[in-house]
Amino acid sequence: MSNCNYKMLSSNKIGNILYCEDCDEMMIGIGTFILKFKEEQSKIFLKALKSTAQEYHEKRNYECDKVFLKTPVNNLMIALNMKELTQSIELLDLAFLKIEIDKLITVKA
Repeated sequence: MSNCNYKMLSSNKIGNILYCEDCDEMMIGIGTFILKFKEEQSKIFLKALKSTAQEYHEKRNYECDKVFLKTPVNNLMIALNMKELTQSIELLDLAFLKIEIDKLITVKA
């Protein structure tokens, strides 16, 4: 991490996303947790967020405000409310959009 050059990709009320282009790593800060993933792993995490949101809308539990995120990692359990989940998805979507835009407009010297 000391050799990484992280830059801010996106930020909102729920958190921040930093990205190091050289090592292809994202630091995802959401609420009280920070995750460090390679870009492809971050895309898998975003898919997990989106599928959890979809399932929440289909099988909504009116007794509980929390959504437990289904992750591909066995030892990771995250509970968010629907507002936090939506903000997390928006945060990651914007980060990936900025990465794609940077790839499209990068001028090679």
